[in-house]
Amino acid sequence: MRVLLISNMYPKEGSYSGIFIKHQVETIEKLGIDVIKAVKRTRNPSGYFPFIFQSIYKLLFCDYDIIHAHYVPHSALIPAMLKWIKKKPLIVTFHGDDARIFPFKNRINRMLTMFVVNRSDKVIARSEEMKEVLEKLGVANKKIVVLGAGVDTNLFHTINKNKAREDLELPKTKYIILFVGRLHKLKGVELIYECARNMPETLFVMVGDGDVKTDLKNCIFVGERRHEEIPLWMSAADILVLPSYSEGLPNVVMEALSCGTPAIVTDVGGCPEVVRDGETGFVVPVGDVEALMDRIKYLIENEDLREKIGKLGRGDMIERYERGEVIGKLKEVYESLHYQPYNQT
Repeated sequence: MRVLLISNMYPKEGSYSGIFIKHQVETIEKLGIDVIKAVKRTRNPSGYFPFIFQSIYKLLFCDYDIIHAHYVPHSALIPAMLKWIKKKPLIVTFHGDDARIFPFKNRINRMLTMFVVNRSDKVIARSEEMKEVLEKLGVANKKIVVLGAGVDTNLFHTINKNKAREDLELPKTKYIILFVGRLHKLKGVELIYECARNMPETLFVMVGDGDVKTDLKNCIFVGERRHEEIPLWMSAADILVLPSYSEGLPNVVMEALSCGTPAIVTDVGGCPEVVRDGETGFVVPVGDVEALMDRIKYLIENEDLREKIGKLGRGDMIERYERGEVIGKLKEVYESLHYQPYNQT
């Protein structure tokens, strides 16, 4: 089986952006599926010109059995328009804001989204919450498959905290709160800074790039890091926080839990599905800095609870989100379309 993968987000060397799609490709290839890629590897909008040309060329001239486009309509519009030429099944994956925000901004966005969906054979939603959003949008229930990206529980495993801090040259005597992701308002980083302002003895470590920063002395910014290095940062931390205003199914939270690090998230998107409130971390209301700070302090003051939550979190990720199992289910979706008579949608 040959799959044509089209994605407007795919990491270049050393980048974290879109890494979960790259890892999905690597895992599916190990299962014996050939993947042809048409991808955009830069955040620069000018990268869309070669990406669109590459997508059109491979759609028209490559040999493939299934098209899988990530992000709607950014990557999926061209394959939806050209699908009739080769009459191959089309799968589209919604990742977050493309389902939860984009279609609801205006009528044109909604029309573009539904144009793609109506010409797709399967729609993958990253979470149950996202599935509900898509159903409200008008997507047929029978067309939707809920499937996360999964987490590599072998790469993301528990590392001795003191050893991790020693390797990263972080202080061993301070409590460390970690954030991994874009430094953007939608990620709630300003709420983290407010917590830092009121917790001067606690160190807040921000891993990722972006423009929303602070000059607080107890906030350190280390920029983007190689994906293989992230387990060290997560193991070095006492808590991971992700106080987002919008999310799909956040991989960074799954990775933290897989490392045995408790997570505090907001009740948006698939966050409450990943974090079992009170068991593997805490879920707080969106934009509630007092609740966020209260949960951080509570976990800091209860070392035994942090350890218990950490162990439960790792076990939960192995049971529910281990990447090999998740990608195995994706392969089943591919096979269900490949080995059945094709119906033009």
